[in-house]
Amino acid sequence: GPAVGEALSALLRSNSSLVWLDLAANTQLGDAAGTALAGALQENAETRLQTLNLANCGLGPKAGEGFAALLRSSRSLETLNLSVNPELGDTAGAALAEALQ
Repeated sequence: GPAVGEALSALLRSNSSLVWLDLAANTQLGDAAGTALAGALQENAETRLQTLNLANCGLGPKAGEGFAALLRSSRSLETLNLSVNPELGDTAGAALAEALQ
C-alpha cells in the first residue's frame, strides 16, 4: 500500500545501481504509490533503472500519467510493464501512447 510506495520512492529517488525492479502482483500498491514511484524516478537524474514491472499493481489514472511523464524524460528505462491495471483508464492510456511517440 501507500507505506510501501513511500519507502520505495525514497529508495528510488537516490538509487543509482538498480537496473531491474519487479513489483508485479502487488495488487494493494495502488495509484498513489505508483504516482510516487514515477515521480521519484523522474527526480533521480542518476537512475539506471532499465526494467520496471508493475503489472497487476492496482495502478490508476494518476500513476499512468506519472509514468507517461517518466517515459518522456527517462534516458534509461527500456521496459515498463503496466499490464493488468484496468483502472489506468483511457486518459492515462492516451498519455502513455503519446509519450512513446
